[in-house]
Amino acid sequence: MKKIFALVAVLAMLTTISCNQTTTKPEHVALSDSAIEAKLQPLFEKIQDLPEDGNEDKAIKQLALDFIKDNENEAGVYVIQSLLAFTMPVEELIEFVDGNEYFKNDSTIIEAKKTWNVQLETGEGKMFKDFEAEYEGKVTKLSDYVGKGKYVLVDFWASWCGPCRMEIPNLIAVYNKYKGEKFEVLGVATWDEPDATKQAIEELGIPYPQILNAQKAGSDAYGISGIPQIILFAPDGKIVKRDLRGEAIEKAVADVLK
Repeated sequence: MKKIFALVAVLAMLTTISCNQTTTKPEHVALSDSAIEAKLQPLFEKIQDLPEDGNEDKAIKQLALDFIKDNENEAGVYVIQSLLAFTMPVEELIEFVDGNEYFKNDSTIIEAKKTWNVQLETGEGKMFKDFEAEYEGKVTKLSDYVGKGKYVLVDFWASWCGPCRMEIPNLIAVYNKYKGEKFEVLGVATWDEPDATKQAIEELGIPYPQILNAQKAGSDAYGISGIPQIILFAPDGKIVKRDLRGEAIEKAVADVLK
């Protein structure tokens, strides 16, 4: 499954389409867009040819590392952000870039490290960070739902994000199966306009509550650079799991509700 996400990431780099808020190029690197694409294309082809045998993440990580070793340039920065950041633990990722003078001093990586450090602060076992959003004169906080004695599955998503919409049926299924005194699902509209969010809620038949107009509040609090980001919180507010997708969503919920 993550091989598919990795392919989407590489395609995003080649076509500038992704569910990321922004992609910033380091100003000091002189590679043109066409040069970047030329360097990335062989990597994309190698990833595309990988067998889906459950070892995709490990293989993609190694391909990324091999590529970066020969590309201390803008293309290498792209691969760090879009592949290595999703196949390497955050602690290891930070150690890796800090050990390379070029990437350590790259302006894009310096900015990315701020997000990675927030991810460390909101990793598994850490207490939730609260945030709030205002819509139509009403302020809603994450703490209105999280830390209230239920397991809460929180989906940071947007109406315009294709991968986000693909996960909605999984979230609805989990909500319908487990909702009650011990479990809740919550959507957080991220980088999205409220009218578009509401239209998507109706189109997709989303039955669980939403925090509308969160914009960057939630993504800043949790170091989210790409959506969907699905996080499971414990009844006391501690983070149980991050980066949930597909079948892993129900498995994580089923495990804690045994």
